[in-house]
Formats: sequence, C-alpha cells, structure tokens
Amino acid sequence: MKTVVITGVSKGLGKDIATAFLTIGWKVVGTGRSARPQDLDGRIEYHQFDASDAASAAKCWETVSDDHVCLVNNAASYAKGGLLETEAEEYERQMRSGYLSAVQMTRALASRIPTAKIINIISSSALEAHSRNSAYGAAKAATMHFFQSIQKEFEPEKYQITNLYPSDIATHGPNADAIDPKDLAAFVVQLAESPASYYLPDVTLRPIKRK
Repeated sequence: MKTVVITGVSKGLGKDIATAFLTIGWKVVGTGRSARPQDLDGRIEYHQFDASDAASAAKCWETVSDDHVCLVNNAASYAKGGLLETEAEEYERQMRSGYLSAVQMTRALASRIPTAKIINIISSSALEAHSRNSAYGAAKAATMHFFQSIQKEFEPEKYQITNLYPSDIATHGPNADAIDPKDLAAFVVQLAESPASYYLPDVTLRPIKRK
C-alpha cells in the first residue's frame, strides 16, 4: 500500500490533492485543525490536530508504516495587509500555520520513516517580496529556506524533497487567470508516482492566462 499524508486536507487545494490520490488507489491520511468536514470523502483517514505542535505531529505518524510514503505539506492560512494593518498575532499565526506545521510534520516523518517523498506547496511569494504581504510572504520564505537546507542535508535517495511555488491558484472557484487546483493536484500525484532517475527540487508554476 502507498500512503500519502496531506496537511490542510479539509478544503481547497488539500481536498483536491486527496481526491487525486484516492483516484489512483493510495491510502490517504489527512490532517486539519478543524473538525472533520461532513463532505470529506469517507475513505480519507482524518486526524484533527495542530500540525505546528511537535507532539501532535509525531503522534500522527505512529500509524504510518508503509514502504512507499509521501508527505504533502499543504497547510497554510493567508493574510494580506500593511505592517500596521496586520495584527501582531497574525505574524505568529502565519509562521505556525505555514512554516512550523511543515517543519514539525517533516521532523516527525524523519524520526520514523527511512525513505519518503516530501512535496511542499509553498508559494511564489517566497521568491519575491510584495507590498502588503509581509506576514504571509515571510512565512513562505522561511518554509523555502528550511526545505532547501534539508535538501542539502539528505540525499534524494533517502528523502526526495520537491518545493512547489505556485501563484494565483483558483481555490475559490473557476478563474481563467489562475491555476486550476485540480491541475496542480494532478502534478503532485505525478511527482509522488514518478519512478524517474531524476527529480525536481524546486518548481515555479505560473498560470496560463486565458483571454
């Protein structure tokens, strides 16, 4: 059995990624801070906890023992606003939801799973600073730095780590100027399934804007 653990699976892109893995027969373990949504596919093993908490993240991995394992770090919240518009607590929340959740889930994986693929949904905001985006962008940049660092720490034969930097995902409905989340989900599955002799460490994804 192939197992994928997806953070932030209760809605949006995380839900689409889970559906894509279910379609090809993977066991899907999903995490979220809120209670299990009523419309979440019953085949998903759902764990409610704060992934930025180290002990909770470690407990999630206690039931995962398959040989072929993939972690998709997808969880994050979004905040936009100027320095004084953004509450002080929001800066901490962005770091917990986007950065620390990925750190703790990855550390917990490494303590139990000898080899795995790790796919991180980061953001193009990590690559370039934008006005009124300091809280979200800083959390994404920290996430990028963390994973680029451990890419150098571990050989890809042990942990194959791919960082994705998408921009403008149509998570709130159809948008001709944004990436279709189902297309992005299909790409994540392709990365997880690939038996190729190469891997993609860092990938920027831009939408094809339709006229």
